Amino acid sequence: MRNSFLSFLRLTRAEKVFFCHALLLLTRYRIRLQTTSLEKLIELVRQETQCYRQQKKTDLALHRLSRLIQIAAKLVPFSTCLSNALAGQVLFTANNHPTTLHIGVRNTPEKGFEAHAWLTLDGAILLGHLPDLRSYKELPSIQKDRP
Repeated sequence: MRNSFLSFLRLTRAEKVFFCHALLLLTRYRIRLQTTSLEKLIELVRQETQCYRQQKKTDLALHRLSRLIQIAAKLVPFSTCLSNALAGQVLFTANNHPTTLHIGVRNTPEKGFEAHAWLTLDGAILLGHLPDLRSYKELPSIQKDRP
């Protein structure tokens, strides 16, 4: 824990602000996934994206934004791929990176029915990459509103 705190202190101010926003959204979406429908949650994501767009943008590199979200997700108990993708959708879009949220499903004899969510930008996976991602049948994409 001490090492994590020291790592946080070494971040730039912009990274700290972005990380805290990521932590807040990840926690909010993780809780909301237990208490609301996906339809209402997608509407909340749209509303929060508009709110975050009005705030100061960061000039951090795209890979750095992804990494900060992934690190923050490790601190949220029971974080899921969907809560990660939803938080990423807000944060990337607010920083002028038009992302697409993907949800896929598969049914295997070993594990049964599974779902997975991931986020892409121009076809490249930003969050939610899995080695066997091709085994998921993608549901229709949910694209963010273009700025």
